[in-house]
Amino acid sequence: MSGAACAESNPVSSATFAPLGNATFRAIWVGAQVSSLGWLVQTVAVSWLMATISTSDVMVALVQASTTLPVFVLSIVAGAVADNFSRRTVMILGWCVIALSAILLTAVGGLGFFNPWMILGFSCLAGCGAAFTDPAWHASVGDILRKREVPAAVTLISVGYNAMRSSVRRSAASSSPLSDR
Repeated sequence: MSGAACAESNPVSSATFAPLGNATFRAIWVGAQVSSLGWLVQTVAVSWLMATISTSDVMVALVQASTTLPVFVLSIVAGAVADNFSRRTVMILGWCVIALSAILLTAVGGLGFFNPWMILGFSCLAGCGAAFTDPAWHASVGDILRKREVPAAVTLISVGYNAMRSSVRRSAASSSPLSDR
């Protein structure tokens, strides 16, 4: 079956994946998916680490809170920053903050020089980076693509993000060290 006949027989799938034809959108989307996977692996690893060094269930719960609370608190400010400054620069700086947090947490973990509050601090720093990256990325979609491709792009962004979050949450819940206590 030819490519044109296949596209005509399934117009929904061709329209859904149309934004991936744009090289800029595709590069940022793939990078965002890889970044999200790394973010979620880091969240599971940090939660596991906290569960092994702290006997407090509250401290383990605070790991998740420390990564998501900055997004909640900074969302309005981050949206204003994304609207008033270069979205590309805001995304790059946000990803750099997330990477810096991960590198520093890895370094202090490798050296064995960490405590629960340090883990929460680095998790919060990563959350701050994510708080600024996401609004800039979502707002830039309209600048990258044609108007008719934006709904499909929003679908691709949402599906990729939600699929990774749900799969990592399931794996973290099934292998939690708290169940061994």
